[in-house]
Amino acid sequence: MNSFKKSFLFALIKTAAFLFMLLPIGISLWIGRALGWIGYYLLSRKRKVVYANLKTVYASERSPSEISILTKKVFINFVQSIVELLCLPKIKRIGFDKFVDLQDKENIDVACSLGKGVILLAIHSGSWELASVVGGVTKGPYHVVANEQPKMPELDKMINEYRTIAGAHVITAGLATKEIIRAMHDNEVVSLVLDQGGKTGLSVPFFGKTASMSTGAIRLALKYGCAVCPVWIQRRDDGKHTLKVFPAISMLVTGDLEKDVNVNVSKAANLFEGLLREHPQEYMWFYKVFKYSSQSRTIIIDDGRTGHLRQSQALARHLCEVLKRKGKFSDQKIVLLQWQSPWAVSLFSFFIFLAQYLSFLRKEDYLKFFLTKDSFNDLMKYKADYVVSCGSQGAGVNYMLSQNHLAKSISLLTPGLLSNKHFDVVVVPTHDKQNIHRRTRLIAPQVSPNLIDAAYLKEQSEGLIKYFSHLKGNVRTKFGVLIGGNTKGVNFDENQIRELIDQIKAAALHYNADILLTTSRRTPVAIEQIISKELKGFERCPLCIIANQRNVPEAVGGILGLSDLVIVSGESISMVSEALSSAKRTIVFSPHGQYGEKGRDKYEDFVLKLNEQGYLMVTSVYDMKAKIAQLLSQKIALKVFDDQNIIQSGLEAIV
Repeated sequence: MNSFKKSFLFALIKTAAFLFMLLPIGISLWIGRALGWIGYYLLSRKRKVVYANLKTVYASERSPSEISILTKKVFINFVQSIVELLCLPKIKRIGFDKFVDLQDKENIDVACSLGKGVILLAIHSGSWELASVVGGVTKGPYHVVANEQPKMPELDKMINEYRTIAGAHVITAGLATKEIIRAMHDNEVVSLVLDQGGKTGLSVPFFGKTASMSTGAIRLALKYGCAVCPVWIQRRDDGKHTLKVFPAISMLVTGDLEKDVNVNVSKAANLFEGLLREHPQEYMWFYKVFKYSSQSRTIIIDDGRTGHLRQSQALARHLCEVLKRKGKFSDQKIVLLQWQSPWAVSLFSFFIFLAQYLSFLRKEDYLKFFLTKDSFNDLMKYKADYVVSCGSQGAGVNYMLSQNHLAKSISLLTPGLLSNKHFDVVVVPTHDKQNIHRRTRLIAPQVSPNLIDAAYLKEQSEGLIKYFSHLKGNVRTKFGVLIGGNTKGVNFDENQIRELIDQIKAAALHYNADILLTTSRRTPVAIEQIISKELKGFERCPLCIIANQRNVPEAVGGILGLSDLVIVSGESISMVSEALSSAKRTIVFSPHGQYGEKGRDKYEDFVLKLNEQGYLMVTSVYDMKAKIAQLLSQKIALKVFDDQNIIQSGLEAIV
């Protein structure tokens, strides 16, 4: 903020203070309510912060529309509190008792009787500056620790003058510790706040997550024995406030300082959480309350396509690893998108295209017009810090959620009609088009993200053996065979598949190896029939899964885990990616002939580049036995593939 803007803003505040001092308090507060209502609509950035904070707290209890109403109340209450701050000299002159009803003052007297000083512990809730009323009712001096406003020293000076008029002695932040210790030694009263601990604060449970809290008051109490009395001020319907003083916190003292600080700060935070749950509109939700939380939440959007879900889960797992390295923990929720009808999908695509230009269309509440009631409710009962989606349908919902939750958005593949500049990270493998906006961080792995790693392969192998117990204890060499199906520009040739099966059978007999095979949902019926006829009953094929006849979730992962060598049809980028990620020697065959016989399509280009880099071996079906021999004899050594560092280093930038 330049000097002119600072001077103009300060002059505006001074003018407002002058006018509010002239007007009756009731009219000033009415103006405050009107300004709060206007601010709700005009200050979109602040509105988003307040909504996101309240969403964190109330996602499972309140609808988006209810949270929006509550957000508006926060604005209105906050501006009224600002008006009361500017009117402090007038309120002091009229008499605090006309505005504030002080309850349980005797708790201050009891705390003072101990002779070791009293800390009144508050949070930024309600009209906290009006809490200066205690300055007029304590027997000794009353001190307020004030953070400086370095960007606007004139405003800082004015507010401190008002606090002094209200009866408080202001302690500046630079001298705070020394002054507070002196005050405690003299059995005086000091007001401190618990919340907004910042980077140096202690992360403790707060509304189901963790939030950073200041430890100063508790540390002083543990070291010097002073009493810590929580105080709470609340606006009433009649225009007055109730200021309640709670009994001193019963401190746990075990001798382990850090443990004691943690327990007692948590105890204080829990007290204020209970009060805020009943009166959430009182709190100043305008800053990122959970910014320094050690916990995060990730929504994985499932558009109903298994391949997309697996890629999203893989990205979420990488994100979890990155967070863990930074001392943070993440829980994840998968939400299945169920549309009201086929036309709802098309209409939503058009709607989200407009929403990227028209901000008023971005309310997450509008999703209820497109999703089924159950799907919408499931989505709304969770506030995300990260949103992961794959494909265009999921990207639109990702955009809506990340905008409303102030969450980091991760989109896999192209986001349809949406510009990718609206996402924090876009993940597009090198084999796809990568027209990425300069403002967007691109992660470009060589293969599609997938769930395959050593732990996953072990888990899937054990699951497959439970289905097919005869595989247990089988120590022969195993050929894993993954057969895909027809896709855009690729049609399986029956003669090619017959030749493929003959070659694999011959290699299995020659090397005394077993064949573990699975087809996919895309495999044509004619190809399934050929495979069944040739392999079911073949002595070297203990496992032949026809996916359209029997769905075995562990089929692909289990076969990859159990196999020594993997054979994959080249039209399936996802299956090739999974085979490479398993670190198994991989052969990729062309389902419709020889690679390179015609211009490369994207599938052939993907496979051939990896072949050129030495990660896999490509072949026609006629050379399959020879290629198997080369790999088993180790005449050709393939490089082990690992995209993990590429993905995780890209994600680190947004964590």
